[in-house]
Amino acid sequence: MNTVRNSSRQFFFAVLVLLVAAWASGEGAQWLLRWRAEKLLADVRLIQVDRSQWADAQRMMQQWNRWDAPVEGCTAEKCDFRINLVQSLPPILGASPQGGVRNWLPRLANLVGLRSSAARAGFTVENGIITSRWFGEQVTPPVADRTPTTEYIPYLSVLSEESAKFHLPTEGRPRLHPNRTAQPVNNYLVVGFTPEEETSEKAALLDFHLSCITQLSPCHSESDILPEGWKLSQER
Repeated sequence: MNTVRNSSRQFFFAVLVLLVAAWASGEGAQWLLRWRAEKLLADVRLIQVDRSQWADAQRMMQQWNRWDAPVEGCTAEKCDFRINLVQSLPPILGASPQGGVRNWLPRLANLVGLRSSAARAGFTVENGIITSRWFGEQVTPPVADRTPTTEYIPYLSVLSEESAKFHLPTEGRPRLHPNRTAQPVNNYLVVGFTPEEETSEKAALLDFHLSCITQLSPCHSESDILPEGWKLSQER
């Protein structure tokens, strides 16, 4: 009897150790992603649209080429450079649109602060000048926020772009500000602004809360990720 009892204790202890190790590995990966995302966001903030040149673009491309999305024909005449930093949980920990008992493991992952997340960024070069820059953040929302009557959204996603062309559509709504706008586009909150926007407003529209990647309590909406962008999208 004692042998069986000791074996059971050893088994459960081994399982506990494995679970703690898996949690620590996931937490470590999330913190690494956040650290890289903070560096990436800082680099994006340094870009000056319509002023930064091809040499500036090359320096950033060299620094982030390990995580760039392949783009053919990237030259000083025309280049769209994109960086993807992604941390994904195993599929078994991903929330199911059907809900129910299928989501008990994803709920457990939520309770211990684990989630899939991503930080993405990029810029466009035309005729040797950087004409746009952008940054985006994605995190999975908590399973508890999903109900059978709500639309299934796998990620909370926010993208903010400064562009000399300022091509963000407004879908017939009046533009309340001449140099900035924000609205939902395909499950994203998309923010756009021009180089003529005030410096303080530009900073606010790139003030992403990267804590959503690592904090124990998950973020619940796009307003948690980019408060100023969300506020702008709610103006009528």
